[in-house]
Amino acid sequence: MPVHRELPGSFQDGARKSVDGVPVRLLPRSRRARRAIVLLATLVAGVGVAGAAWAVTQDDSPTTASTTTAEASVGTYEETVTSTGTFQPAETAELSFAVSGEVLTVDVAEGDVVTAGQALATVGTETLEAELTAAEATLDAARERLDSDTDAGAGDTQLAADEASVAAAESRVAQAEEALANATLRSTIAGTVASVDLVVGDEVSGSGSSGAAGGADPAASAGSGAHVTVITTDAFVVETSVGSADLGRLQPGLQAELTPSDGGDVVYGTVASIGLVASDSGSGSATFPVEIAVTGEVVGLYAGAGADVSIIVEQRADVLTVPSAAVRTVDGQTMVTLVGDDGSQIETPVEIGASFGVQTEIVSGLEAGDEVVVPRLTGLGGGGGGEDGDRLPQLPDGFEFPGGGVFPGGGGGFGGRG
Repeated sequence: MPVHRELPGSFQDGARKSVDGVPVRLLPRSRRARRAIVLLATLVAGVGVAGAAWAVTQDDSPTTASTTTAEASVGTYEETVTSTGTFQPAETAELSFAVSGEVLTVDVAEGDVVTAGQALATVGTETLEAELTAAEATLDAARERLDSDTDAGAGDTQLAADEASVAAAESRVAQAEEALANATLRSTIAGTVASVDLVVGDEVSGSGSSGAAGGADPAASAGSGAHVTVITTDAFVVETSVGSADLGRLQPGLQAELTPSDGGDVVYGTVASIGLVASDSGSGSATFPVEIAVTGEVVGLYAGAGADVSIIVEQRADVLTVPSAAVRTVDGQTMVTLVGDDGSQIETPVEIGASFGVQTEIVSGLEAGDEVVVPRLTGLGGGGGGEDGDRLPQLPDGFEFPGGGVFPGGGGGFGGRG
C-alpha cells in the first residue's frame, strides 16, 4: 500500500515553514481540502491507467515459478478413520440393595477406593432373619413328614408329594439366606466410589438385584437409581461413533490413537466392539457406536474427558513417495522431472499410487534417492517489495502517472515496502 510520511512540526494556515530544507507554504484549510480532492481524483485515475498498462504488458501466466528439488524417499504411511469420543471407565458397577429395609450404615464416601466384595452399606436384618427362621421351620416340618410317611410305608404318590414339599422348603430357605446376605451391599469390582445416594435412616425398596457392571457413564449412573456406583480408574474405554461410509472399514482389534482433548499425552487402544444398530447423530445422518479399549498403563485420564480418535484401518510400509507438487500430467502421461547425475533435467514417466497428504506414492519409474524437480510459486509479477508469494503486479518500466505523478515515498509497484 502507498507509504505516507508525516511532516514534522505543527503548521498553521498560510504559514511558511521548511521541510528538509525546502521552503513550504501551507494553503488555508478550505483551499487545501479542495486541492486534496483534485489530487485524490488524479491519483485514482492514474491507478486505473496503471492497471490497464500492467495488464497489457503481462503474459498469460499470472505467476512466476522457481524450483527446488526433493529426493524420492521410502516411509510408512497410515490410512485412518477419525472421530471424537469420550473416555469412560472400563467397568462401572451400579449397585443397589436387592432387599427392602432401613439403612443402618453407610460405610463409604465418594472417592473411596474399594476392593471386590467390600461392604459398602447395610440395612436392618430383623425381618429378614425372621423370614429365614420361618423358612427353616417349614423345611424341618417337611422333612419330618417325609420321614414319617416313609416309615409308615406310604404309597408312591404320597412320598412324591412329601419330597416335593421338602424341595420347595429348601428353595425358600436358600432364598431367605440370600436375602439376609443381601442386607449388606458389597462392591462387585475393585475401583473407586463414584457416587453414594444413601444416608443412614433411608428406607430402600429391594430391586431384586444388587447391580450390574459395565462401561456405563458414571455421571448417568448417579441418576439411574443406583445406591452406590463404583468405577475403575486404572482401565478405560473410549466410546465413539462412525458414519455408515466408514463402518465397513472397521473390525475388532484395529489399533487406535487416542488424544485427550485437554492436550494430554497420546494413549493407544484397540477396537473392542462395533455396534450394528444406527443412531441419529442429530444432523440427519446415521452413526454407529464403537468402543475402543485403552491399552497399557494410563496416567492422568479421567472419566468423561473428551478424546480425538484416529483408528488405523491400513498401514503400509516401504512406500516410495515424492512431493505431490513434483507430479504432473503431460498429454495424458504422468511425469516428473528427474535430476541427472550431471545436473541435467530428464522428463521421466512414472506410475503413481495413493496420495498421503502432500506426498504421492510412486509405484514405478523412480528409485529411492532419486532427485526430482519441485515447482515453487513465487507470486505475481515482480513487485516493488515483499517476499516471494506476497508480491503484487509491478508497473512497466518507464510508466508515469498522467502529469508526472509517482507513488508516495518512491517505488513503482503496488504494495511495495518503501
